[in-house]
Amino acid sequence: MRPDAPRSLPTLPCPTCGTLDAPTVGPGTGPHVARLACAHCHAFLKWAPSVLVHSSLAEKDVAMMASVNRVVLLGTVSKYGIEVRYAPSGTPCASFTLALTEPGQDGRAFTTLIPCECWGKKAEAASELDAGTLVLFEGKLQRRKKADGQWEMIIAGFDVTPITVPATAVLTGNPN
Repeated sequence: MRPDAPRSLPTLPCPTCGTLDAPTVGPGTGPHVARLACAHCHAFLKWAPSVLVHSSLAEKDVAMMASVNRVVLLGTVSKYGIEVRYAPSGTPCASFTLALTEPGQDGRAFTTLIPCECWGKKAEAASELDAGTLVLFEGKLQRRKKADGQWEMIIAGFDVTPITVPATAVLTGNPN
């Protein structure tokens, strides 16, 4: 038998009805993974060890949820600029806040500040950017624990690309 092949449950004697048969598997409670019961009278037999249950349930299809953790932001580096620090291993880390400004329904501009960071060579390249620079930032959502014990959501970046727009496009909205 292969080690990854599913095993069938062993036969167990039922103290209530006296039959010798493979038990049925039911949900466990608390620290117990699963409950084994008599297939005939449904009386409790024993708590199932996790190795036994997981190997017997391996034949069932388990639906996996697909997910994508990808963020693309277009905004300006906030007025505080980019701070570069170095990990004990010597790897550079650039931290900055990206300002995303969008018009509201009332015509006023609303700004959302997003904390971002990138590591390695991208951090060194990002350190040359000034506050107010328009950038395209690609990354993923990530949680990290701050020094005071609180968790914060940041965007950990793969790429920071400065965007250069001709002055006429900014004034007229037409790139030609």
